[in-house]
Amino acid sequence: MNSKISVVGAIGASLCALAVVIASCAGSPDGTGAHAHGTAGGAITLGPEGAGDSGTPAGAAGAPVFRLAARSDGSHAFDHNRHTASGDRIVLLFRNDSGIPHDMVIERDGRVAGRTRVITKGETQALVTGLTPGRYAFYCSVGGHRSDGMEGVLEMTG
Repeated sequence: MNSKISVVGAIGASLCALAVVIASCAGSPDGTGAHAHGTAGGAITLGPEGAGDSGTPAGAAGAPVFRLAARSDGSHAFDHNRHTASGDRIVLLFRNDSGIPHDMVIERDGRVAGRTRVITKGETQALVTGLTPGRYAFYCSVGGHRSDGMEGVLEMTG
């Protein structure tokens, strides 16, 4: 019985930590501003406007948070196309403000380093992925969205 209580307590504490990350992460529109740090690891889906979640990823304590959104005007574009972060992993919070389904993929040298699932309007997908220093592409892999310009560059510094 005590082990069940411990697990429930640990899950509750992790959910509170994730809520703090979501509530406190701030950055400039070009993705280079100040960022909150939090705890997460793996991919989880957050409900409309970031409320609620379906699980708590582990392993991202101290990781920078990269907030990205699909534009609400229906264009195949993200709200910004450059981001710089330091460290060896990153927490991605991808929000779809568009009425068109989108996903987000992080890739380097033709290899996928992380990806969200396809999400619809009002959903947010959180992803934690380990990255070495260097330049990564991020893009939407749905249909021809990347070729339409729905892509950007993520610079990871050491």
